[in-house]
Amino acid sequence: MARTQTSSGQRAKESRENWLLRILLGQNEPDAYTKITFYILLTLASLFLVWNTVGYVALTFQHLIHVHRHVAIDTIFAERGAKLGFSAEEFTSRLTTLFVLSILCWLIVLSSLAMLWQKKTSYFPLLITGVVIYVGMLFFYLGYDYFRTDTSAFDKISLIVIFVMSTLHYFILKKEESGEGLSFFGEDDA
Repeated sequence: MARTQTSSGQRAKESRENWLLRILLGQNEPDAYTKITFYILLTLASLFLVWNTVGYVALTFQHLIHVHRHVAIDTIFAERGAKLGFSAEEFTSRLTTLFVLSILCWLIVLSSLAMLWQKKTSYFPLLITGVVIYVGMLFFYLGYDYFRTDTSAFDKISLIVIFVMSTLHYFILKKEESGEGLSFFGEDDA
């Protein structure tokens, strides 16, 4: 009898702990392809969010970093800004704006992933908007040279992966919603 109460009590506790996940991700688990897409996009978007948050913190607290670690971040930013054609103040201001808006963009992308998990096609415009605004800021707000030289190959490849995987998944969902089957070779896979 005590064992039954313990296991039912444990289930109730687990149920209370998982309520937020159920609200965000829904009751049903998606298919394997959606799960794979979700986890890859979640990992990449989380990396971008963390990296931009670290950049913002480093930029905001550069004086503390200089005092405690003896790293002159303001000098590093000023030199890099000058090479890109900005004054030190303008480059710092633009980087601050970039980091704040990038954090918001990646939060939007992460929130859209809850809809992807639920297999709602409405995730796609939200996700793409966040990514396009982020890339647009890199390319247009800080300039082509910044995008070309200061955006790593890993970041560029990750952005391509996010775009391609989300687009492919979106079209698969649209076909699934319309009741059409998928045919990878132009024939029915019956």
